[in-house]
Amino acid sequence: MMKYIIGIDEAGRGPLAGPIVAAAVLSIGTKKQKSILSGVRDSKKMMASDRDYFFDLLINNFVYAITELDNNFIDRYGIQAANILLVRELLDKLKNQQTPRVEIKADYIGGAEQYFRKENVSFYKHGDDIFKEISAASIIAKVYRDRLMEDYDKEYPHYGFFQHKGYGTKLHLTNIKKYGHCPLHRITYLKNLSLFAKATGDSRGQ
Repeated sequence: MMKYIIGIDEAGRGPLAGPIVAAAVLSIGTKKQKSILSGVRDSKKMMASDRDYFFDLLINNFVYAITELDNNFIDRYGIQAANILLVRELLDKLKNQQTPRVEIKADYIGGAEQYFRKENVSFYKHGDDIFKEISAASIIAKVYRDRLMEDYDKEYPHYGFFQHKGYGTKLHLTNIKKYGHCPLHRITYLKNLSLFAKATGDSRGQ
């Protein structure tokens, strides 16, 4: 009996601003799906244009789900709790697809296995290098989040979100120092950055 696979991955654990986004992709092993999956890999290792190309192919040829949690949730409960909750929300969205013949594979989240024993979710370190379905999910999550940050750039044009998508680049740190934080920033991350700056004498985090 053919087994189907749900791949799960996230984008946005590390940025100083914006949401964390997770996606799930269901592969039922059709010839077309196999052909599409043969071209995907970890989204971080792909050019933006290639990610956009495969994003369109994936959302038009696979059952998928996307969910996100904002910076306020991350500040209140932490990034680990946010990541685990996103996986739960994705499984809820795809609950009609979860049958005994579906294997659920997710990129590694430390300590998450205990929360998903009933669903039999398997977590893998560098999972997006092992399973094409996880790579596909990483592409959907990454492109979706990047587009969100590009939209936020119009609302908060002083920070350069269109360029760095909220990550802690030199440009981003310089703009935070100049303009202060905005409603998209993860305050807990900025506080940690300030502590690091004081410890190292790096004025960028002050």
